[in-house]
Amino acid sequence: MTHPTSAPSLQLTLTMPNGVTQTYGLAKASITIGRQTTSDMVLRHWTVSRRHARIDRIAGGYTITDLGSVNGTRVNGAPITRHPLMLGDLLHVGDCTLRFEAARLEPAPERLTRIDSERDLHDTLVEMPVHVQLEESSVPRAVVHTSEGTWEVPLAGDRLTIGRDPDNDIHLEFPAVSRHHAVIERAGDTYRVRDLRSQNGTWIRRERISSKDIEDGESIYIGPACVLFKRGLSESDLEAEGDVGKRRPVVIIPGFAGSNLWLGSEQIWPAMRTLGNPSLLGMSHRLDARGVVDDVVVVPNLIKLDQYSLLTGYLREGLGYEPGKDLLEFGYDFRQDNRESARLLAAAIDKWQVSGPITIIAHSMGCLIARCFIERLGGYRRVERAIFIGGPHAGTPYAFTSLLRGPNLLPLGMMNLRLREVLATFPSWYQILPTYRCVSSAQSPLDVLMDDTWVADHVRPLLRDACEFRRELGSQSSVPAVCIFGYGIKTVTEATIERDDEGVVRKADLATSDHGDGMIPERSALLKGAEIHPVRQHHGSLYVDSDVRMRLKLELTRRAQ
Repeated sequence: MTHPTSAPSLQLTLTMPNGVTQTYGLAKASITIGRQTTSDMVLRHWTVSRRHARIDRIAGGYTITDLGSVNGTRVNGAPITRHPLMLGDLLHVGDCTLRFEAARLEPAPERLTRIDSERDLHDTLVEMPVHVQLEESSVPRAVVHTSEGTWEVPLAGDRLTIGRDPDNDIHLEFPAVSRHHAVIERAGDTYRVRDLRSQNGTWIRRERISSKDIEDGESIYIGPACVLFKRGLSESDLEAEGDVGKRRPVVIIPGFAGSNLWLGSEQIWPAMRTLGNPSLLGMSHRLDARGVVDDVVVVPNLIKLDQYSLLTGYLREGLGYEPGKDLLEFGYDFRQDNRESARLLAAAIDKWQVSGPITIIAHSMGCLIARCFIERLGGYRRVERAIFIGGPHAGTPYAFTSLLRGPNLLPLGMMNLRLREVLATFPSWYQILPTYRCVSSAQSPLDVLMDDTWVADHVRPLLRDACEFRRELGSQSSVPAVCIFGYGIKTVTEATIERDDEGVVRKADLATSDHGDGMIPERSALLKGAEIHPVRQHHGSLYVDSDVRMRLKLELTRRAQ
């Protein structure tokens, strides 16, 4: 039934002049590199031209072409105009370095790196780059989502058949699906879905259809499956066409660790020394949040985030948004109770005094803050639409594993242990614990929100309060919403634990699957009644994905209904 996508066999490893590294999996036939925010690889450095270079897959391998850049492109030190690539080649794009190499398998989430010293920390940061999948997005395709998984099927010809029989292009083995249920057809630049007299119908926007033209991002419901149509895009498609008129005001809410935190005149986060001395993030310090981070953030064994400035930069440069006028970047103290962050969000929006309904774009933990504002603080009166990117709507098992500690549990080392001890004092972290049963033991299943025996006495109030927060939040959105989520990346989805007679966890075995984005399982990133938009991307890179940027453009420039 499911069709897992294999990982790209080749990658580019980027090293920026400041030493930050990232890896890009190469599954796309043509990859643009440049400073402009519609590029596949956005390199925000002054030595890189807006449209600097392009890498193309050809019959015999790959080539790189300089696009008339100011500072040129070099391969192994030699300037080039167009040049074939070989494994191990070192590419220089301005002052940025790219190595063309075989893809290295990313360590599974349960294989954690021991960190005992500053040297261990430095080496781990170098070896744990943020990963970005450069997926093929130029061809029309359908992304199929069911309870059993998510996969993609390209529209190679002019027809894509859907049904229960194995001879269909999209095979859905469900009783509610007819043997030959529906077909997606192309006629020139138009795409149409046609029902094949199925018993239970083909549905779009809660309407049963016999035949209907479909747009990019349209969801087609067939039995228990959702088939999302993606038309295919080019770099120019990401830019707004001419004057889009009055733009929908947008609020950006980053995820955990995505806001700058200051202690008076000193920036505490993000800062390298904070990882070496995590007590600086302790709850005894009152920290001020000042905007979203403009850096790649890597916390070993915990979280990896690409630059949020690539998201806000795209809105500014690609769609013409102006900070303060129709774009609000909301930074918050990610340590505190998400309800407090939601109250500050409400105050910031009131102070903004923008006219008209707003659109919220939230990532990760920011989705919970947005929902709290909408559902509990009257935000539904102000918000026209919510776009949730990688939201932990049903929590994540990763939060549970991050709170475990003990000599027989995880080989973390002293520095990482100190970081987790500080993390265990953050009210917000307990609020992303899984709301569903995903932890089992020989004695009985463990409901990690309702059963407080697995945590230390002094933090049990935080767990109980998180349980109340979840009850207040509910399980769906009262405003139209889109849930963008990642799939095809190894993600912790379950845990099996052993507890002693006093209920203390002594051992934990973690199970992974490809049904997630590396941090949030698919099932957790969905809200009842919301539209969906799956992408094969890592959690910390979802908002820089070209396919996601295209969906944002469609949402922000669509006509009012």
